[in-house]
Amino acid sequence: MRHPAISFLDSRLAVGQGTLTSRELRDELGISPQAASNLLARWRRAGLVDQVARGRYAIRQLGLLGTRASSEDVALAVAALVGEEPHRIAYHSALDFHGLLTRPVRTVQISSPRRFASVAISGRPLKVVHESERTVGLGSQSAGHGARVSDLERSLLDAASRPDLVGGYLPLAEALAGCNPDPTRLHELVGELEATAALRRIGSLADQLELPHLAGKLEMERPAFDLDLDPQLKDLGTAFRDSRWRIRWPVGPDALGREIAQ
Repeated sequence: MRHPAISFLDSRLAVGQGTLTSRELRDELGISPQAASNLLARWRRAGLVDQVARGRYAIRQLGLLGTRASSEDVALAVAALVGEEPHRIAYHSALDFHGLLTRPVRTVQISSPRRFASVAISGRPLKVVHESERTVGLGSQSAGHGARVSDLERSLLDAASRPDLVGGYLPLAEALAGCNPDPTRLHELVGELEATAALRRIGSLADQLELPHLAGKLEMERPAFDLDLDPQLKDLGTAFRDSRWRIRWPVGPDALGREIAQ
């Protein structure tokens, strides 16, 4: 006979419910808060569930028992944390979702207009970037389990808007070199997000690095002022200035191209 815990958890997985809250467990089984807490503690020790935040759990697939939910699937852990709150897996977590990071990162980043008390999710640091409810869903797609993630074009624009959140200009350049975004979609999102600074950084990198899928395919009126490719490095001075996009680079295009090729 199957263990009652396996049957209960499998019944949720069978209908696409990969997450569980302590309140849902109490309501579905008709047990007290203390009984639910004890049951969840036993399930955690057995590797049947993974606590991703206070009162929120991810149900472990049988073949993955003993692993952390965020290691298996960040979307599963995020869905368990946020429930139905507006959100988007974003910045370097979105670049990682699309397979564009060459260096691993532990912090899980999400954008949301809501505040979450948790500072960790499934054993990994959590960073929530505040964003308005109007824009948080723009340029997003399903990540599975009920979670949302930035689509490719939104991921690139976010990284170019906030290089500090993805590790600087190098991860942005590597991501651009490793994907094939839709220039038309990029322009559409720039208008919706008012992300002209991001477009300028992407345009400058695409042109100077001669990225075949984007070089010469992005357009905008001549900017009225200069921007730094990476605002955090502006005190290092300018090694190169892109006169078309009016972007100041901390390194020359040749040096950056060699760094990406390594």
